[in-house]
Amino acid sequence: MKHIITFNIALLLMSAPSLAQDGSLDPSFGKAGIVSTRIGLGNNYCKAVVVQEDDKIVVAGNTQNDVALIRYHSNGSLDTSFGTGGVVTTSISGGGDVTNGIAIQSDGKFVLVGYSGIFPNYDVLLVRYSEDGALDESFGTGGTVLTNIGAKGDQGHAVAIQSDGKIVVAGNYDNGTNSDIVLVRYTENGKLDSSFHNDGIVTTGVGPAGEIARSVAVQSDGKILITGYSYTPKSFAYEFVIVRYAMDGSLDSSFGINGIVTTDIVSQNDYGESIVVLNNGKIIVGGYSFSGNLSVAQYDSSGRLDPLFGVDGKVTLPFGCMYQNDYSIAMQTNGKILLCGYSTLRSANSDFAMARFTDRGLLDPTFGVGGVITTPIGIADDVATAVAIQKDGKIILAGTSFDGTSNVITVVRYRIPTTDVVESSVASDIAVYPNPFSTQTTFHSVRGFIQATLALFNSIGECVYSERNISGTSFTMNCQDLARGVYYARMIQPETSGATMEWTQTLIHTAP
Repeated sequence: MKHIITFNIALLLMSAPSLAQDGSLDPSFGKAGIVSTRIGLGNNYCKAVVVQEDDKIVVAGNTQNDVALIRYHSNGSLDTSFGTGGVVTTSISGGGDVTNGIAIQSDGKFVLVGYSGIFPNYDVLLVRYSEDGALDESFGTGGTVLTNIGAKGDQGHAVAIQSDGKIVVAGNYDNGTNSDIVLVRYTENGKLDSSFHNDGIVTTGVGPAGEIARSVAVQSDGKILITGYSYTPKSFAYEFVIVRYAMDGSLDSSFGINGIVTTDIVSQNDYGESIVVLNNGKIIVGGYSFSGNLSVAQYDSSGRLDPLFGVDGKVTLPFGCMYQNDYSIAMQTNGKILLCGYSTLRSANSDFAMARFTDRGLLDPTFGVGGVITTPIGIADDVATAVAIQKDGKIILAGTSFDGTSNVITVVRYRIPTTDVVESSVASDIAVYPNPFSTQTTFHSVRGFIQATLALFNSIGECVYSERNISGTSFTMNCQDLARGVYYARMIQPETSGATMEWTQTLIHTAP
C-alpha cells in the first residue's frame, strides 16, 4: 500500500497565522520586492538564476529566439557594467537558440547550456561569457560550442562545474525511436573530454518509451547524478529517474540497480525536475506529479528512499499547477528545502509559488502561510522557474510574468526572517512529541496553555479531531482511530494583550 504526504494548501491559504513568518517580500529590492525586465519587443522567458559571491543576481533565459543574460545589483537595479545596460543577448544559429541552465565558474565566468538549430535539428549548446558579459573568445568558437549527438533532437537541459573546472551537461537526444539521456563532459576550453567514456559523451536508455534528463549535480567524490523522468511499463506512466555515473562516465553499479533508480510517486505521471546533494550524501529530487502536485523525494547515498523523510521517503503537495516543466529546488543552510513553481489556487491565473519543507519532509509552518508562499505579479500568468539563496539567507525567485503586452523576466526577493511582526511567546516554545506518532502525541508549552483550542485536519481539509479549553503545560491527544497519514494541527489561544496566538504543525500518524 502506498502512503504519500498530501497537504491541502487551499485550507492553509484561507487564514494566515499571526506568528512571525519567514518569507515576506523584501522592500529594499526593486519595487516592493519585485523587479521586471523587458528585453526588446517580443516575449522574454526566464530559465535559471544564480547569485554571485558579491550578491549580484544573474538570470539566464531567452528573448524571441536568442540567448539572454541579465545581471542585477543586490538592490534589484540593472548592473550597467554588464553587457549593454545590464543585458546581453546572443544569436547563435539564426534559428532557435534556447537557454535552459547556467553555472558560475570559480573565475567568475558564466556557462550557459541549452540547444540551438532549426526544428527538429537541434544541437547541444554551450555559451561562455566573461564577468562583464562579453563572449569568452577562449572557449569553443567565439565563446560557443555546438555538440551533435544524434541525427536530431539534441538538447542540453542542465550544467554543472566539477572541482577541476571541467563542465558536465545533462540533456537528451533522439535515438531514432524515442528520447534517451545524454551526459557530456567538456574540458575547461570547451573541447569534448576524451577521458570521459572515450569521446566525452555518454548515452543512457532507461525505459522502453524514452526518458528526459532535467538536472545534474556533481557529488563531492566526483560522481555525477542526473535526474529527470522515464516511462516505465510497471506503472504505465512516467516516474522520477536518477542515474549515477562514475568519474569516467560508466554507470555506478553501487547505486540503485546498475546505476539507475526509478520512483513512482502517485501511480500516475511523475516528473523529476531538480536534484541536490546534501552534505551527508543524501539526495533530494523535486518535481511534479499528475494533476498539478508538487513532489519531493529523498534518497540515501545508495539510492534507497529515506524512510525518515515524509512518508516512505516521499512528499506530494497540491499546488494547482499542470505539467509545468521548470520546478527548481534549493537548500538553505539550516537544512530546509525550498521548491518553487507556480500555483493557481488563489486565482484563475497562475502566481509565483514556493514551498518550504523541513529536513524531515514536513511543510514548515514558520514559512509563509502553512509552509507556502504565493506572489501575484502581472495581470495574467506568473510562472517561477528558478530559486537561489543569497549569502544573507534572502531568497531569490525568478521567472516569467505578463505585463499586459508580452512576457517579461521577473525577479522577486524575500526576507529571512521577517522582522516587523512580533512572534507569540507562547507559540515559540510549543513542542510536539513524538512526531511521527502511532497512538498518541503530546503538545507541550513551557509557558503553558490557557483556554487554548486544538484542531486536527486531514489531507483534504476535514476537521477530524478538536479539543477546547486546554490549559496547563501539556496536553496529550489520543488518536488510535486515525488513519495512517499526514495531519495538520492548529492551536489557537487568546493572548493577554487581546491578540490571538495561532500555531501550526504538520503531524505524521504511522499506525496502520
